[in-house]
Amino acid sequence: MLLSIVIPTYNMAAWLPVALESCLWQTRSDFEVIVLDDGSTDAGPDIARAYARLDPRLRVISQPNAGLGAARQAGQDAAKGDFITWLDADDFLAPEAVAAWLEMAERGADMVCANAVAFSHRTFNARRYFYHPPAEGLTFDRSPAYWKSKVVWRWIISLPFIRRHGLTHPRYKLGQDVCFMYAALLRAERFSQCAPFIYYFRQEHKSAHSSIQVQVEHALAHFVAVRDILLNPPDGTPRRKPLVKYLNENYWRDVRKLAPRLAGSDEVWLDRTIELGLAVFQGLDPSWFRAKALTPEVREESSFLPLVDALIAGDVDTVRSIFRQLHDAPPQAPDKTTLFHTLRHRAKALVHPLARSARAHLRELESRSTRRFPGNGAA
Repeated sequence: MLLSIVIPTYNMAAWLPVALESCLWQTRSDFEVIVLDDGSTDAGPDIARAYARLDPRLRVISQPNAGLGAARQAGQDAAKGDFITWLDADDFLAPEAVAAWLEMAERGADMVCANAVAFSHRTFNARRYFYHPPAEGLTFDRSPAYWKSKVVWRWIISLPFIRRHGLTHPRYKLGQDVCFMYAALLRAERFSQCAPFIYYFRQEHKSAHSSIQVQVEHALAHFVAVRDILLNPPDGTPRRKPLVKYLNENYWRDVRKLAPRLAGSDEVWLDRTIELGLAVFQGLDPSWFRAKALTPEVREESSFLPLVDALIAGDVDTVRSIFRQLHDAPPQAPDKTTLFHTLRHRAKALVHPLARSARAHLRELESRSTRRFPGNGAA
């Protein structure tokens, strides 16, 4: 069984060697690596080609910059494996990743999820990223814990399954993973969860400040696509609870974060934000968002209900008023970028097992890269 590992990269030269080294140190050798250069202007493509010259399992494909969705799609189109996964160019895999994924897939599944570690390379503080216990024979409807499956990078997915169902990666700059994952999970006859922590997700710079246009036309617009995927699935059975859960936890969070930016010169985006909100909630039933319809899998979000009701009713004046209130609300969370927080996280990282493993793996991978190309001479 062959696993295709697709690594989309755009100006990631500083991190790409670690990602590639993590592929080359796998305990199983039945994989291929496709580095999909999305129009980088740094040394990333040269680094990738240097690695490809060392190992025939590595290929490099370059294209003009078209965004992450297009890069993932191009890698998917070029893949030759039985299963495929997508590794972000600033992340890395544990040495047993391919083995753990494929051993579970070989027992029969359309998709296999891995456990992941989210870590900071600044403080090495680490946490479990939506941990799931090992399991087989899972389905979307019977597994509410997977209604939060928002990323493609911790999964391997059968390529014949993907191609049979025509699954493609949307062009959103934010939220694209969610659309792809919901479309896949709704079609999977069964999926599995492997036990070990094998994917290491580097937190820095992934939540970089996006333009107001990206936040509105991508982050908010993707909720319209999610609504259509969950309410109009191939089997004709709407998934109302998963939709409400996603809107409660993600749309409500995103509009609260966005509201303070809808002022001054950016206030012109308020109308578009409201227009997209009306499209997301058009035709939904207010009762779907109440506890009686949601329990036991989903919790009611009472603070969200006034906006829900106004959007469903098409009451633009009330929606606009709520956004004004959100604009004036105090910050939702304390600042965690202070020196105090940094020092506290570094102290915790000295003893936390996941933080220690992230640090040890990263140091080993950096050392391997340095030994392989002394003086950063990969190019």
